[in-house]
Amino acid sequence: MFKILESKKSCEFEISLITIDSEHLGIPDTKYSSLITMSSSEFSRICRELYAINETVNIEADKNYIKFYVNNENIGGGFTLESNDSDSSDLQCKIETDTVVNLAFALRYLNMFTKASSIGQQVNLFLSKEYPLMVQYKLAELGLLKFYLAPRISDNDDNK
Repeated sequence: MFKILESKKSCEFEISLITIDSEHLGIPDTKYSSLITMSSSEFSRICRELYAINETVNIEADKNYIKFYVNNENIGGGFTLESNDSDSSDLQCKIETDTVVNLAFALRYLNMFTKASSIGQQVNLFLSKEYPLMVQYKLAELGLLKFYLAPRISDNDDNK
């Protein structure tokens, strides 16, 4: 129960806990080829706006930029952020990469992940061709919140 004494309001919730007997799925430590650190509010805005156009976003990372873009039958476009060391955390975009990465992801799930944008000013995106995307938020002194999303696989990938 939460009480606010000044306004004489209270809020009460009840949570039922469940026990799930299942095998623990661990995520092994992996070495990602690309790490992008950017504003969490900017990442949230990009995902939200691109979802209005298409359900899938391509994320391309190079040593100089990260590009979020969509394509469908009628419209295509996106956002490109260049690597910089701005003093403002809202403008800052740091890119560390060994190789060019270009993968497609479901915006539906990325938009769910961006709901955690309010807990931190920065988000880390870990990209690699071999592993799922890892979206990481730092929880002040408490630790890290990590989300994983496997890339979309299209039929066109077989022809490359």
